[in-house]
Amino acid sequence: MKLGYMTNGFGPLVGDGGGVTSVKDIRYLTMCDDSEVFGKIAEVGFRYVEMLEGNLTKYAGNPEVLKEALEKNQVSIMSICSGANFIYRDALKDEVAHMDAVSKMAADFGVSYITLCGGAIRAAGIQDGDYTLLAEGVAEVKKVIESYGLKASYHPHLGAMVEKPEQIEKLFDLSDIDMCPDVAHIQAGGGDPLEVVKKYYDRISFMHLKDLDENGFAPLGTGSVKLDEIITYLKDRGYEGDWLVEVDGYGGDPVEACKTSYEYLKGKLI
Repeated sequence: MKLGYMTNGFGPLVGDGGGVTSVKDIRYLTMCDDSEVFGKIAEVGFRYVEMLEGNLTKYAGNPEVLKEALEKNQVSIMSICSGANFIYRDALKDEVAHMDAVSKMAADFGVSYITLCGGAIRAAGIQDGDYTLLAEGVAEVKKVIESYGLKASYHPHLGAMVEKPEQIEKLFDLSDIDMCPDVAHIQAGGGDPLEVVKKYYDRISFMHLKDLDENGFAPLGTGSVKLDEIITYLKDRGYEGDWLVEVDGYGGDPVEACKTSYEYLKGKLI
């Protein structure tokens, strides 16, 4: 079992500026010193990390710098999180090309998973057929990811087409992609994360753990997500997959959030 921590809680989340004018350059990016963040996470006790795609591909011209930073801090990349619009057929070719580059580089770094967020909401709102387009787009990207020996999964996410329970069902009825359940996103979208985990247990690739309080996403054990019940259920079912802790969009100290979450997991996963 691998247990990792997401680096995107250690800086502002932005998009690469080139994506404003070129679809092939759209990507998530956390504004931070990656090596410094690896060190902070490792000092707490985590040995694996998840990075946003932009934080990986910014080293495309000098991958040795990223390799040295990982080795220096004795951590490995477990997963990469990426996003796309998926529903615009003309743009999809460039999104697929981008994911090909991300997947190739991820494979070179021994990454296990690429988890996908997204599904654009049009200015006029979600249209008839958009979930079919989303499923078809996800299928094309999934094929690319798997061609590099990586596991592809979809992450229901606030602000996209798949955040509410009925929206999750629509996509997963149309797609055979695995799920990376983010329990706090599911709850914030109006769902019961334990019930979603139960329903899609056989399709879970790996888990995203975070908590949720009245201010938003929060360190593990400090909010209202039934994390104990979710972890217990999965362990009782014999789940042997990996776990990723993410405390993004949190207003407090990211190092303290990392420490609080690690302490919460002692006796449960540690």
